[in-house]
Parts: sequence; structure tokens; C-alpha cells
Amino acid sequence: MMNRNYYCLVAGLPDIIADEKKLAFSSLEFRDMLQESLNFTDFELAKLYYLPYDHKNLLNLLFKKNIEWDERGNYNKDLNEVIGDRKSFESAEDLKILPYLYDFINQFYSEDGIDSYYAAELMITSGYYDYLLKNSNQFVKKVAEHDKKVGNVMAALTGRKHEIKYEHHLIGVDDITTAIKKSRSREFGLSGDLPEIETLVQIYETDNLVDREYKIDLYKWQYLDDITFFNYFTIEKILAYIQKLFIVERWYSLDKEKGHKMFNKILEELKSGFQLSDEFTITYGKK
Repeated sequence: MMNRNYYCLVAGLPDIIADEKKLAFSSLEFRDMLQESLNFTDFELAKLYYLPYDHKNLLNLLFKKNIEWDERGNYNKDLNEVIGDRKSFESAEDLKILPYLYDFINQFYSEDGIDSYYAAELMITSGYYDYLLKNSNQFVKKVAEHDKKVGNVMAALTGRKHEIKYEHHLIGVDDITTAIKKSRSREFGLSGDLPEIETLVQIYETDNLVDREYKIDLYKWQYLDDITFFNYFTIEKILAYIQKLFIVERWYSLDKEKGHKMFNKILEELKSGFQLSDEFTITYGKK
């Protein structure tokens, strides 16, 4: 089936004012825009990238963290409150939640239970990646695989630096996690299987933690650019944009100057990326 193209969506994005003190629009507003502009199947793909905020809300509820509700989650507060109470969860019928979330909550309330926030976070994140990797959209699968690898490498580098056992903190079982667990070399013996390992190690060796986080986000940004280079009008370009917008929001809260520059960058990239390429215009007789 051919990919759908979304020309009007990009044309409708608001312009950026140079001296504005906040984002021209948020990921919440963008989701509303997407709901109106995308077909049902593509909007369901977009919602996948808002799920980590559902994880955050659910964990805060289950562990009674009293942290402010994050509206970026897909599930509303009423549903989460049903899930957050054992009796209401067990008596609820036809809960409209994703299978991996249902399995996580069921495990949380089981006799064995999950007694630590970190263990719960690891379990729900593992379920999330498993869910993404089963998606039929190749972009979703590629990004999930890439993010999982990067996360595992960074977790291992942190564990090694601070002499913390990290073997059980890795997500998934594959050649990469096996090599990370067995090797004690600088690059975990992954230079052949993971060409970007040297880049990741160099990023991790950045002393300033804020600079390191910034470099990690720029690295992901570049990866999203690379794999959507030939996607001009399709949902993949929009899915990449969503993830970039989350990066921008994060940096607005950490460093507004960096955040503002990144926000201008994604709007420029998206709008220029949706200009008709020579190949496109020649093929369709526009020149």
C-alpha cells in the first residue's frame, strides 16, 4: 500500500517569532493538529511516541510519587486512577489499554509484585520496546531498535564507570546485549556489529553532563534525519518531527537558548524537506 502524503499539515505549521519566550506550539498542540490531519492508522503511529509519558504517569500513580500529571500521555487521568487501584483494576471490564501495559499492571498487583520504582520502569520500558519492534511500520521498528541499542550502550558505560553491575539493567536479548555483558573492552567488542559504537563512547566520555546529554540528543536528531532523508511528505517525516519536538521541549526546560535554536531547526528542516525535490517534480511533470 502506498504511503499517504500530508502536504497541508506542514503548510499549516505556525511561524516562529525570533524573540518569543516560549514554544510557538507544544507537542500537545501538535498532537491535536495531527488528530485532525492524519488518517486513523497514521495517528495511531503518532501516539506511540507519546506513550513514555503514560509510563511516567502510571509509575507515579502506582508508587504514589505525587508528581504533577503529564498531559502528554495518551490516557486520561480517570482511566489511570482506575488502573492505579488494585480492586478497581481487577474488577474493571474491557480496559482499553495496550497489552504490554496490561501485563505490566497485572504483574505489579500479582503476589510476586514489583517492589522498586526502577524495576518497574525497566519492565514497562522493555515491554514498550517489544511492542514497537512488532510494529509493521519499518520506521517505527528501526528507531526502536536504534534507541534500544543506544540506551543499552549508555547504561553499560555508566555501570562500568561507576563499578555497578549493569547486566540485568539492559533491555532485550540480542547480539548487542550479549557482547556488552561479556566484553570488558572499551567498545565492548562491538566495532564490527555496531559501527557507531566509537561515536557513542566518545559522547559518553564528555565530562560535562549537560553537554553529554545535548550530544546524545543531537546524535538521535541526526539519525532521524538520515533515515527520513527520502521521506518528503509521508508519516515517517512527521513521526521524526514528533520526536524532535520532544527533544526541543526538554531543552527548553533545561536551556531555553538551546531549545529555541532547536525549535527553529526542526521547523526549517520539516518545511524544506517538504519542498518538492527535483526528482519529484520531474516525475510528476511539474517542470
